[in-house]
Amino acid sequence: MLQRLFAQPTHGALLRLTLIALVPRVVAAFFSGGYFAHDDHFLVAEPARSWADGSDYNYWLPWHQEGTPRPSGHSFFYVGLHWVFFKLMLLVGLKDPDACMVVVRLIHAVWSLVVVRMGYRIALRLSDPATAWRAGLFLALLGFMPFLSVRNLVEVACIPFLMLGAWQLVRGSGGPGLREALLAGVWLGMAMNVRFQTIFFAAGPGLALLLQRNWKGTLAYGAGLLLPLVVVQGGIDLFLWGRPFAELTEYVGYNLVNTTTYGVQPWYNYLLLLAGLLIPPFGLLVMWGFVRRPAPLVVWLPVVLFVAIHSWFPNKQERFILPIVPLYLTLGLVAWEGLRRSSAWWQRHQGLWRGILAWTWGVSTLLLVVLCFTTSKQSRLEAMRLVKDRPDVEGWVVEDSPEHEPPMLPKYYCLHWEATVVDMPDTTFNIDSTMTFWRGHPGRTPNYAFLIGQEDLQRRIARLEGAMGPLEPVGQAEPGFVDRFVHWLNPVNRNEVITVMRVRDEVGAAR
Repeated sequence: MLQRLFAQPTHGALLRLTLIALVPRVVAAFFSGGYFAHDDHFLVAEPARSWADGSDYNYWLPWHQEGTPRPSGHSFFYVGLHWVFFKLMLLVGLKDPDACMVVVRLIHAVWSLVVVRMGYRIALRLSDPATAWRAGLFLALLGFMPFLSVRNLVEVACIPFLMLGAWQLVRGSGGPGLREALLAGVWLGMAMNVRFQTIFFAAGPGLALLLQRNWKGTLAYGAGLLLPLVVVQGGIDLFLWGRPFAELTEYVGYNLVNTTTYGVQPWYNYLLLLAGLLIPPFGLLVMWGFVRRPAPLVVWLPVVLFVAIHSWFPNKQERFILPIVPLYLTLGLVAWEGLRRSSAWWQRHQGLWRGILAWTWGVSTLLLVVLCFTTSKQSRLEAMRLVKDRPDVEGWVVEDSPEHEPPMLPKYYCLHWEATVVDMPDTTFNIDSTMTFWRGHPGRTPNYAFLIGQEDLQRRIARLEGAMGPLEPVGQAEPGFVDRFVHWLNPVNRNEVITVMRVRDEVGAAR
């Protein structure tokens, strides 16, 4: 049965792949909580829910800013969709943050099925049913795919649009016609509305069509690309800021100034990541196939441009490369299968290929099971849940003298949007004067404390009590298994035990 599943295409393959892909994604939607990185929560879920609740925790909206309003440099299309999701859930009475996030993850799970379906169709168009089936299975079940598919990452949410555009570019036998070029441009323009950097991908088809001297196709593609950018991105910014593309221009300006702010990696960093992400040696074979067969140029060149420009840019974060991974995998696997089948050496060593597939699927299945049941940043979520139903919360101090980097705690999971937050990174921070300042703001004085880590805990509590008053424990939030394992692999990753305390007055009543 397993051999038939992983090696043989069957009648109704596309429907079967869709159902196979849906199962782990639904499991991840229910059991893989938390957030993968800072941006997929604090730049998406957090602002959207605060808007739905009538707040604006990060002051992105111009009418909540003081002085001359200034764009933040973020696309409001994707976060705006989340605002719509949360408003609809609130209208039907669904308010619990965890339950709402399950719904949001389910929406992403269904949206991500487009990647599997388009990947299968692209592979079938470029190869044969057996190769297309295998490519579809990798897109459906490769260890990290379901986990990332349900996250609020713009780098992942834009992928279905990219795959829809790629399909339009390859579906015709003689290259894209005018209709296909126009639709491809529309889909890739929508991807840019989600993730600005996909402009580097979107430039590829236009350049390829020019190299092929397909002038009409180039014009149709360009028109399709501009349409959603002008209507969606330009329209939203015109409404908010009184001028089109205000957020895009702010984003470009910010990144030009902060090219090295978030770390610099070597130029080959993304090549290593692509090879490792697909589980070597399988990942190396996919890369070899992709490099050896630059076809079809109209979808191969966009991937190359995207990787090349991101490799040249100093700031390299792993998630930046995610938008092209499914198409890269599809094209690379199709090319590799063609090379393998035409190679006499590989025909004599078919057992080696079966062994590579067995190893790849074994590791992938282990990752799949673990990640689908992983709650990332668990201690931060649990710390917020400890104060969620407490009506006395006015604000809190985040004390992190061990690491000197107080993490942002997700207000989404406690819904205390107006709570004052004071970060205390080290012992030199003047907490006494800070508390004196906030005592002059009734209802905003921090009366809770979150202590990050357990190092020298009693002395740190005593230091806080000197400024805040007597503290009593509320609870302690422990990191999850995967958080602890990742910390064990690399101590750079935080392994946070968060101690939550609140201020009490002299007679023991909670302030």
